[in-house]
Order: sequence, then C-alpha cells, then structure tokens
Amino acid sequence: MGEVIEINQKRFFTLDEARYLLPIVRRVTKHAFSEVKKLSTQLSYVRDRAKKVAVEDKIKNAVQEWQQKIKKLGCEAKGMWLVDFDSGEGYYCWHYPEPNIQFFHGYFDGYSGRVRIH
Repeated sequence: MGEVIEINQKRFFTLDEARYLLPIVRRVTKHAFSEVKKLSTQLSYVRDRAKKVAVEDKIKNAVQEWQQKIKKLGCEAKGMWLVDFDSGEGYYCWHYPEPNIQFFHGYFDGYSGRVRIH
C-alpha cells in the first residue's frame, strides 16, 4: 500500500520527500496548464465583451483551483506554474515543465535567486 499524503497541512520537505510528491504536483500542474492554454486560445478568438469576460473568469478560476490543489499538498504556488516546497531553511523550487526538482532558493531570494542542487 502507498504512503499516505496528508492534505491541507503546512509541511516541511526533505529533497527526497519533495521529489516523491513531484509526480502529483506535475500532473495537477500539467492539467491546469493545458486548461488555461486552451481557454487562452479561445479568448484570442472572442470578440464579444461579455463572452470575453466569461472566458477570462474561467482562466482565473482554473489558476485559483490549481493554487488551491498545490496548497492542499502542503506546497506553495509562487507564480504561474511555479511551486515551492518548504525545507525549513528555504525552498526546493520547481517550475513547470522542468523534469525534476533541480533548484533551491532562500526564503527571501525568490525565483531569481535559484541555485542548482548538486
């Protein structure tokens, strides 16, 4: 039987734990990314203002739903398709569609302060 993943809990991750959870994070993110991409394409063809607003609302809802799912997993959505795993000393940082968790940054460094994990 697989390991139980508690949801809706603030948590700290070792690198191994973050990498263990990554397939779920990647699947949730890929789904949301695809939905937003599809809706954005629709938006580019819509001329009616009311319909445009409706599609924009669907995009906003898809992003918010993705953020909520990431938070339920104990991670933090820090930007579009950017997920941080709190280590207690900073964040293991993953950005869709990176193949793995390859970067770390301190609490105050942000995305631009990412350093490669060796």
